[in-house]
Amino acid sequence: MKALAKSLMCVAMAACSAVAFTGCDNDSESSATTAPQTTNSTGASTQGLTAAPATADEVPTNPAYNFTKLKQDTDSITAKFDNTLVASKFRGTVYYKLGNDFEYIGNNGYADKGSHTYNSLNTNYYIGSLTKQFTAAAVMILQEQDKLSTDDTLDKYYPDYKYGSDITIRNLLTMTTGLPDYLGKSDESVRANAPQYDINNDEENYSYSNSDYFILGDIIEKVSGKSYEEFLKENIFEPLEMTSTTFESTDQLATGYQDIFDDEWNIYPGVAYSSTGLISNLSDLLKWTDAITGSELLSAKSKEEMFTPYKSSFAYGLYVDDCGNYYCDAAFYRFNARIVFAQDQSKVFIAFSNYTQSNPKAVNKNLDEILKPYLK
Repeated sequence: MKALAKSLMCVAMAACSAVAFTGCDNDSESSATTAPQTTNSTGASTQGLTAAPATADEVPTNPAYNFTKLKQDTDSITAKFDNTLVASKFRGTVYYKLGNDFEYIGNNGYADKGSHTYNSLNTNYYIGSLTKQFTAAAVMILQEQDKLSTDDTLDKYYPDYKYGSDITIRNLLTMTTGLPDYLGKSDESVRANAPQYDINNDEENYSYSNSDYFILGDIIEKVSGKSYEEFLKENIFEPLEMTSTTFESTDQLATGYQDIFDDEWNIYPGVAYSSTGLISNLSDLLKWTDAITGSELLSAKSKEEMFTPYKSSFAYGLYVDDCGNYYCDAAFYRFNARIVFAQDQSKVFIAFSNYTQSNPKAVNKNLDEILKPYLK
């Protein structure tokens, strides 16, 4: 298990969780607490950065909006959205698109306090568990290349693992392995050997575990003969021209802030890997949502497999809500992220923050409240 012997972190957290959507779910989770600090707003704007136009593909429907009224009131809605970011002390980048008539982009707070650089469209962020959907897509690409099958059992790749014949790649993708999560474990030796863990007695039930996606990254390396990073670069990032998505720190990477307590967190190389390790920005994730819902990256058969929810509404690397939207929330190091997108691209919400107490999910909920009067 050489790839699983990579160094692991001291403190890290990443989780996709079920969330509320206007008209799609009854979850009433409250907004996050924010630090009592002054917000430095760069101002939000509606700019020409767009996701792909909606297609005619039929999916479970999102709430219908009066787009004529939305378009007429774009300026006032934008001002309300801006004020919401400031009032909630949200620092980061927010994007919201509905149909082809409403689009919002807001940036707030410092990307780097020392250089007085503000968050902007060019700011890169750690995206945490949003990484998992890329790992899942890489597995589907390898399946299309006949290099693996999601029905493969782990003993094909780890012959000595005692539960190898009981766990499939599909179990890893749907988090139904019963393997405990390596992140946050205090014992280094346990964290470094995830596939040697004992599984619990409920392996057919969903249980969130970063270990599952860490192992998938190792399988991708074994099957492709390339590093995980290299495979994603050659098969996803370069074809889609996602030039800002990487596993390495860049000049555009925002500094992570702890808000109230500016203590130092340690992240060791390799800890996040195929589970939580990616860095990206808004422009690249819009390219991603366009490609993963279109025909550019995966076949219709692969997309159907990847986006079909299994247990607890979890599909491959993403959850699926009652309206058919794909979504994920992430918290990693001092960064938070959220992505929501409809199969037909009629709805796209993306938010990143480099401050621990800025909550993209809460912002999404608050913006949905502003949009309620425009529901048909």
